[in-house]
Amino acid sequence: MRYLIFGAGLFGKSLARRLTELGAQVYVVDHNEAAVEEIKDSVAGAIVGESTEREIVTQIVEKVKPDVGAVCFGENFDATLLATIYLKELGIQHIIARASNHLQRQILYKLGVERVVLPEVMMGERTGEHIILGESEFLPLDADNAVARVRVPEKLESQPPDAIPLKKYSLTLLFVHRMYLRGKVFKIIFPPELDEITGGDNLVVLGNPGKIAEFVKKLHTGKREEKE
Repeated sequence: MRYLIFGAGLFGKSLARRLTELGAQVYVVDHNEAAVEEIKDSVAGAIVGESTEREIVTQIVEKVKPDVGAVCFGENFDATLLATIYLKELGIQHIIARASNHLQRQILYKLGVERVVLPEVMMGERTGEHIILGESEFLPLDADNAVARVRVPEKLESQPPDAIPLKKYSLTLLFVHRMYLRGKVFKIIFPPELDEITGGDNLVVLGNPGKIAEFVKKLHTGKREEKE
């Protein structure tokens, strides 16, 4: 997949580097030559250009032939609108855009943007999850269901699976990710093969987000539960 990113600010550069790490072919455009110079060694191509000029955007799109366009400007919403409009007119079907507030998000969706990102909102949500879940990670599926990686405290002694209060919180254990040799070797263990749970294991569970948070708190602060 080829991604064309307009805007080499902190958000645009972070997106470009991560997409590249995940195997995408990424091209970045910005009018700031210093910003382009900073990112050029991390992506397939970095171009100095003004995204508010249709002719320049046209030339870049024709050269790169992107599958996805990403408009990643910060406070300059006029530049975001113009780049988005140009990409739509040039036939780019998949467009991602950054917005600074909910009104901007509504406008971008009306222009046909496929996905609008509000980084501050996302970061606030992730920070809240980190405060509650600590080392664990959280993937919401909908309002009532989420998948989470729950890190078992290192201090927890090995114990049978039914000593962990999953059923009390209506959680389903999907599998255990166990690491050896300081994380260099790992093994996936499914419930039928699981003999024990020990400190350092990652429990991958499915359940209600609130119940997952309660389970994490109990696992890290509570006393050992009686068998379910």
